[in-house]
Amino acid sequence: MVKVGVIGATGFTGEELVRLLITHPKVKITYLSAKLDKELPFSEIFPKFKGKLELICENLNINSALNSADLFFLALPHRVSFQIAPLFLKEKKPVIDLSADYRFKDPVVYKKFYKIAHQDKKNLKKAVYGLPEFYREKIKKARLIANPGCYPTVSILSIAPLLREGVLKDIVIDAKSGVSGAGRRACLDFHYVHLSQNLTCYKPFGHQHLPEIVEVLSVITGKKPNLRFTPHLLPLERGIFVTIYAQLTKKLRRAQIYKIYKSYYEGEPFVRIFKEGLPQLKEVVGTNFCDLGFELSGNNILIVGVIDNLIKGASGQAIQNMNILLGFKESEGLE
Repeated sequence: MVKVGVIGATGFTGEELVRLLITHPKVKITYLSAKLDKELPFSEIFPKFKGKLELICENLNINSALNSADLFFLALPHRVSFQIAPLFLKEKKPVIDLSADYRFKDPVVYKKFYKIAHQDKKNLKKAVYGLPEFYREKIKKARLIANPGCYPTVSILSIAPLLREGVLKDIVIDAKSGVSGAGRRACLDFHYVHLSQNLTCYKPFGHQHLPEIVEVLSVITGKKPNLRFTPHLLPLERGIFVTIYAQLTKKLRRAQIYKIYKSYYEGEPFVRIFKEGLPQLKEVVGTNFCDLGFELSGNNILIVGVIDNLIKGASGQAIQNMNILLGFKESEGLE
């Protein structure tokens, strides 16, 4: 039984990590921390865990954490993880970070989009991007895993195979997310009255996930892609729906495109390719699946990708990465 700790356990991704980990047959949660006015049993903070997890959630105490767990999930805000991760890595404790702090290899890009200089460049060089479908072998040997962003997860999985085969160009990613993607913080834009029966576009040319998508696709394909990315906020609790418009570089039949996707994702436990029709959001909410489908009209292609932003887009993928790192069945605790 592997002992794990969750740092930042009261945010949306931290809570989701706990919910999934308590059912994992090879894991025991032995440490929980969050920024609290008063330390409390986790089941008092979230009553749904009564009878399932009575562990005290405390303000972070590094010595207590190090003595309690073998592996740590950091469900912390951006700009905070790079202050905490080195303390665990120094003591040879593996870290899976759910923030953006270790996703970019170029600290200049990180500073541009997160408005602060990176404070742990040493470990930044060693971090492995945690998208199992393309980085599995590196994840197996990693000590620090940078869990991908939610928008990048579904966007990259949707277009990487066709880009890598050189048959896609002029890409427009029209992305829509449920409000939990913004984290558990008080903001007027996320109030119920503002969200209900509303749809908003935000950060159309400057969203921080755009450079993440571009950087990872550049590594996977060997060529920097030309793409546009526009996010929208849905009046939903969770889920991401991306509609991608692009051009094919040559004439392809539907069966040929399906064959490309299958060649990349055959045997992948959490990627489902639609042979006909398009995915729907409700079919993936509450799961670790990414569903992909497409339609053709001449050289125009429309690709639809859907995930649960808190599971495949965050906590579920973090557990998938843990399973790979520890040599467990990849779907353990996620089925």
